[in-house]
Amino acid sequence: MRKYGTSFTLALALHVIIVLLFGFSFEPDPEKAKPEAAPDIIEATIFDDSQIQAEAERLKQVEAEKVQAERQHQQEVENARRTEQQLLEQANRQRQIEAKKAEEAAEKIKQEALEQEQKKREQLEAKRQAEEQKQQELKEKRLQEEKLAQETAEKQKQAEKRKQEAEAHEAKLKQQKLEAQKAEQERKEQAQQEAVKQQKAAEAKAEKEKQLVAEKAKAEQEKKAADAKAKAEAVKQAALAAEKAEKQREAKLAAEKAEEAKQEAAIKAKAEKDKQLAAEKEAQAAKAKVEKESLEVAAKAKAEQEAKTAAAKAEKDKQAAAAKAKADQEAKTAAAKAEKDRQEAVAKAKAEQEAKAAAAKAEKDKQAAAAKAKADQEAKAAAAKAEKDRQEAAAKAKAEQEAKAAAAKAEKEKQEAAAKAKAEQERLAAIAAAEKAEKDRQAAEAAAAAAKAEQERQAAAAAEEARINALIKNRTEAAWVSPMGSAQGLKCTIQVKLLPTGEVMDAVVVGSSGDPVFDRSAENAVRKASPLPVPQDKILFNQKYRVFNLSFKPD
Repeated sequence: MRKYGTSFTLALALHVIIVLLFGFSFEPDPEKAKPEAAPDIIEATIFDDSQIQAEAERLKQVEAEKVQAERQHQQEVENARRTEQQLLEQANRQRQIEAKKAEEAAEKIKQEALEQEQKKREQLEAKRQAEEQKQQELKEKRLQEEKLAQETAEKQKQAEKRKQEAEAHEAKLKQQKLEAQKAEQERKEQAQQEAVKQQKAAEAKAEKEKQLVAEKAKAEQEKKAADAKAKAEAVKQAALAAEKAEKQREAKLAAEKAEEAKQEAAIKAKAEKDKQLAAEKEAQAAKAKVEKESLEVAAKAKAEQEAKTAAAKAEKDKQAAAAKAKADQEAKTAAAKAEKDRQEAVAKAKAEQEAKAAAAKAEKDKQAAAAKAKADQEAKAAAAKAEKDRQEAAAKAKAEQEAKAAAAKAEKEKQEAAAKAKAEQERLAAIAAAEKAEKDRQAAEAAAAAAKAEQERQAAAAAEEARINALIKNRTEAAWVSPMGSAQGLKCTIQVKLLPTGEVMDAVVVGSSGDPVFDRSAENAVRKASPLPVPQDKILFNQKYRVFNLSFKPD
């Protein structure tokens, strides 16, 4: 029933519609009924049961066809659903396969990325190590450059110092020379001024005398010659005085020039003395060097002389031995010849004795040859020993010299290292002192700035407080209503509590004026003036205006 509920409902509705249609088809047409006044006739349609049955069969068949179509549609829908389900399953399988492939590809990409990351890390590590090594090399190179720069700077500093000393000395000499020239110029100018002054005095005196002569010429014609003579004498004396002054000036100038020359000579002598001292120092150094070289040459010459002496002694001993052997040989030859003549003269019986003598002579010659060879060998040994002693002495002297040079070099390097260490320590100390001074300066500046800011804040707060007090006074006095019969010049103190917005929370008289009515009017004025002016600075408000005493004294 539930399965065919929809079809049954549709069939029933169709039957109802058919019945209604049949009913509507038998309604009268009002348009046709109007022209003719038809009699009231009841029309009815009679349906045959077979027709109704046929219609019902037809409707049942239609319903069956619809059911069949519905079943076919459902079958198609089910087939479509199954096909869609299969497609969905196939799509899911395909998606799973693609997801698996994507995961495998992602895993592969991830693995490749990890490998690349590892390679990149290794490259970065190698690069970092190379960079560190490069940085270390650069650091060492920089340290060497700094060391070289410090040494160069130290040398330049010393050269600059020597140059500055020389320039200072030269500037001092120039300054002294300029001062001397200036003094000479001043003396010349003073002498010229003195000469001009004397000349002007002489001219003025001459002019005055001329005027006197001219004035007295008319009255004293007879004394003209005497006056002329006096005038000539005065001119002569003036000329003599001028000449004397000129001579004195020249003498003074000469004395000053002599003094200047003396000073220049002293300066030159000092410079020459300094030069001589420097030359003496250089000469002493050269002398010491020459003495050292001469000592070395003398030692070498002494060693060579000793070797030559030993060689000469050995040669002399050799020659003496040879001479002695030759003399012995000659004496023996002469003795043998005499003995032979004597023996030949005496008798031939002594042939055996001669043979013995010959044997003795041969033995003696052999001994002499051995002695000579021994003397030669001893001389060679002495010469070799002398040469060896000379070489050992030279080697010892050279070793001592090298040891002294090495010691001097080591001492010099030690001093240079100590100087460098001291300079570095002084540089670090200077840097530390500069940094400390900079920090102290910054701290002082910060403290000064803070103090200044605090002073400015306090000044601004004081100005703001004065402004707010004046505004509060004006606002409360403007809101005050003077009570009837109150005396003039009354004053009270009110404790006021404010919110940060300026609204009055409370106003209580803490210092009465003696007039309760005036006190109440003052409290009312404060409340009426709410909100009162307050500063924007919250710190100033909390300190001064959250709770404060207001001196209320209206003018």
